[in-house]
Amino acid sequence: MATIDLQRRAEIGRQKRERTRSALIEAALKVVARRGFEAPTIDDFIAAAEVARGTFYNYFETKEALFVAMAAYVADAVDTEILPLVAGEDDPAVRIAIAIRHFIRICKRDHDWGWVLVRTLPDTTGGWSEEMRKGVLDDIRRGKRSGRFKVASVPAAVALGIGTLGAAIRMVLVDRTSGDFPEQIAAITLQGLGMEQEEAARVAAMPLPPIQTR
Repeated sequence: MATIDLQRRAEIGRQKRERTRSALIEAALKVVARRGFEAPTIDDFIAAAEVARGTFYNYFETKEALFVAMAAYVADAVDTEILPLVAGEDDPAVRIAIAIRHFIRICKRDHDWGWVLVRTLPDTTGGWSEEMRKGVLDDIRRGKRSGRFKVASVPAAVALGIGTLGAAIRMVLVDRTSGDFPEQIAAITLQGLGMEQEEAARVAAMPLPPIQTR
């Protein structure tokens, strides 16, 4: 009985810590949406979240660490919107095209989300969050094994895909882009993965269900 109580207490503590961390990130997103990235200080984020200074530093040592956590939070939220669209889809090319197109559209819809991702563009690890990293790596590896993609290096292919997506998100935030810009980015990414131009364009132009408003 004591063991069960200890386990339950540990789980309650973990859930409480996760709620506090999420509240800090959500408050920080609102601050960034109002004031941008440069102006706010850690004190501003603490005030917005209504927590003690020590509580903030229990989760984030620096403002940059907070921004990285914000990016992972946003990426996972976007993934949550995208995953139902690729559920049951076995073709990695279709999955990647859907993800690219919706990522760009969602960031165009929510500029503050887009700027969080642009500012924290990751290295070649495969995405802004662990779940995104796993998804990208899995799709590219499956595509390579099946012959759908013709890439000599999976890490290089991941770098191509994430780097292109980050640049595309920045473009829709700062420039006027055409309505089919997400499809253009999806098609050129698939070509970079070794697909023929005509097939890449066909996959990138497949009908998509509308994204839900947040």
